Amino acid sequence: MYKKMLVPLDASDFAECVFDHAQEIATARAIPEVVLLTVVEPVRPVVYSYFGDEGMKGAEAAARESAQYYLDAVKARLGLESGNVTTIVATGEPSEQILNYIIENGVDIVVMSTHGRSGVSRWFLGSVVERVLRGSTAPVFLVPSVDCRAGA
Repeated sequence: MYKKMLVPLDASDFAECVFDHAQEIATARAIPEVVLLTVVEPVRPVVYSYFGDEGMKGAEAAARESAQYYLDAVKARLGLESGNVTTIVATGEPSEQILNYIIENGVDIVVMSTHGRSGVSRWFLGSVVERVLRGSTAPVFLVPSVDCRAGA
């Protein structure tokens, strides 16, 4: 039934509440492909006006490199067969990029936390999660961030 699982992450402890759940679902359902996705928000125009074109390109490159490093570390920690795990760094507005990825890549299930952070914006029910819930063409498995605070 499930062939591709998407796990959106933002490097927060809250977003990482999904690890045990994603691992369990992927293993129990023998999901052949797990995609770890993080979204880097574009550099704001005010930064561009201050640092110029080269400074902006450098900031964006550094953010993408940092995001990729994070996803590579998560991939190693997740405990799934590495051949089954793909990492993607997208740039843009988080919910828009997550929904685009779901639709354009045939995602069958999404596993994400109810809270997290993305740049200065917050992932919380009513923001990124709500937009993903409303717009997703795939089932969305939500992990309450309370699990993290309780040590679950």
